Amino acid sequence: MFKLNGKRVLLVGLGARGRAACRLLCDSGASVVAVDRKDTTALQTEAKRLAKLGAEVHLGLAKPDAKLLSGVDLGVISVGGIRETEWVRALRKRDVPVIGELELGYQQLRCLNIAVTGTNGKTSAAKLIEQVLLGAQRETRLAGKVDCPVCDAVTDSKELDYLTLAVNSFQLELTQFFQPTVAVLMNIEQDHQDHYQGMAEYVKAKARMFANQQPFDWAIVQSEALA
Repeated sequence: MFKLNGKRVLLVGLGARGRAACRLLCDSGASVVAVDRKDTTALQTEAKRLAKLGAEVHLGLAKPDAKLLSGVDLGVISVGGIRETEWVRALRKRDVPVIGELELGYQQLRCLNIAVTGTNGKTSAAKLIEQVLLGAQRETRLAGKVDCPVCDAVTDSKELDYLTLAVNSFQLELTQFFQPTVAVLMNIEQDHQDHYQGMAEYVKAKARMFANQQPFDWAIVQSEALA
């Protein structure tokens, strides 16, 4: 697990999940350098908000900057298609650990989690699980999606019994210690073939859901996912 206080962290990607990661990093005492290849009016507004939290934000940067990479202890990625991100390659070339925003949020959680993935139906299934748990008087909330990033759920997690997550293959690629108490695989079909070099690589990314599970955890796999 990474200790964030006092660490210099490079955050790549300032979409909704990236901004949530930035807020969590700042709250955890990290020195944050955040970059995004886009430079829109909306992002400029968000950048000002993040700067007030202490983040150093750079927009319109598609290629790595040696000065920004200097002294970085950890890279956090919040973009899809990481193989095409030059920032990621630059971090790895410098032997800097690289994780995704899902892993970052998971490491700071103070509750168990139930995670659902699959080519189709993961969000609907996660919503159903959330409702079942609430009906059983369990404290939970749904996270992992753009409108509710896992990093935004960290603060409230100590009050929860479970965090219910809908996660995609891009998020799973950059996990390290991520360990769902219950991991649900809905299905696997052809998808993201512009990113993955074949179906086997896509399946491998999805399979990371189960990589750190222990004998006391649960793995639930729909039979059609094995076909």
